Amino acid sequence: GKVVRFTITTLGCKVNSYESNYYKEQLEKRGHQMVEVNSPCDVCIINTCTVTNTAAAKSRQKIHSLKKTHPNALIVVVGCYVQHADQQEREKLNVDLIIGANHKNELVMRIEELLKDHVRKDLVEDIRDFTSFEEMPIHVYESKHRAFLKIEDGCNQFCSYCAIPYARGRQRSLSKEKVIEIAQSLSNKGHYEIVLTGIHTGRYQDGDTTLAKLLRELLEKTDGRVQYRISSIEITEVDDELIELMKQTTRICRHLHIPIQSGCNETLQRMNRPYTIEEFKQRLDHIRKEIPDISISTDVIVGFVQESEEEFETTYKNLEDFAFSFLHVFPYSKRNGTAASRMKGEVHGSIVKERVNKLLALSNKLRQKDMERFTDLEVLIEKQDQDGVYHGYCQQYHPVKIYSDVPLATRIHVTWDEIKDHTYIVLKKEGSLCD
Repeated sequence: GKVVRFTITTLGCKVNSYESNYYKEQLEKRGHQMVEVNSPCDVCIINTCTVTNTAAAKSRQKIHSLKKTHPNALIVVVGCYVQHADQQEREKLNVDLIIGANHKNELVMRIEELLKDHVRKDLVEDIRDFTSFEEMPIHVYESKHRAFLKIEDGCNQFCSYCAIPYARGRQRSLSKEKVIEIAQSLSNKGHYEIVLTGIHTGRYQDGDTTLAKLLRELLEKTDGRVQYRISSIEITEVDDELIELMKQTTRICRHLHIPIQSGCNETLQRMNRPYTIEEFKQRLDHIRKEIPDISISTDVIVGFVQESEEEFETTYKNLEDFAFSFLHVFPYSKRNGTAASRMKGEVHGSIVKERVNKLLALSNKLRQKDMERFTDLEVLIEKQDQDGVYHGYCQQYHPVKIYSDVPLATRIHVTWDEIKDHTYIVLKKEGSLCD
């Protein structure tokens, strides 16, 4: 058939970016050509998000504006927003192809069908019917040593603020064999760091293979130079086996991102989170005792329904005490259909903004403090700009900038000279290369 020019617009999370990458790779494999989003094209793909009402509205606006810009192109809408929307809302979009949380790996075939027969299709099914994990292996990440491997999708946790279980469905995992096969293929292409990712990565389960068991096998069955990073994990899922494994090998990066969401028990309870602050702290102390050179960062939601001044103060104090390495701060944003959207007592926007800024300032202070703990860094070199400036992240996931006369590649050991704008600066000197 003829070469089809396509554009992809992505809203939302890292898992969405991962999936968009997959669509691009699959389409290019069939000889189609990706073009800039405003260039003339035959097919427009919009990968949508629904995590908040604002995200859903942005998804809708994007669809409408792309329809205007590309009146003759086929419009393909995929992902969380359309999965969460009802049929009437989907019909109003007036687009050519709609794919929800299922059939994502048939996207290319469906687009080619559509180009042939021009029959509009809506493939959204009831979210409760999804039980199998759709494979979406991506095999090439250009120019980067770090690659992402999606091993899990969906969530069963039903935190009161979150629409994800309704949009992505129940937990399901990629089979262990498949994970290992993809990791080996990434490793053969020179990716020295593989980030295991998912909506709820810590709940990975294939038969009796848990995340820790999966990692153990990945370490055995991939090149010794390959290191693994876990994108995000709940405190209740950092089990003793995982801690034990991290103690035995430095091939699992010394960084965990563990979302706390709030530092106050009352707030956590309204959020329907599965732990108390005391339990969180106890586990945190245990992880750090076992793995002293670990850095732990977190997510926190500010201005959740009914969050009082006292609750916020408690959160602030605990986040400071817990010495996280940095905070990702999210202002609470309502999502219709969630339990929280039915609660009274929204916090005023200007108060939320003020609290967000306080926590961002705290995050900077915490990052500085965490960075000062380390002298020797092991850095994965990811890119270089103009003459001899290299960028990467150390094991603890702090950014590093290295000035070097000699070309640097893959992984190196360095000691830093200064910390500037929350980045380690390494001035010109020959670093000892890691094996």
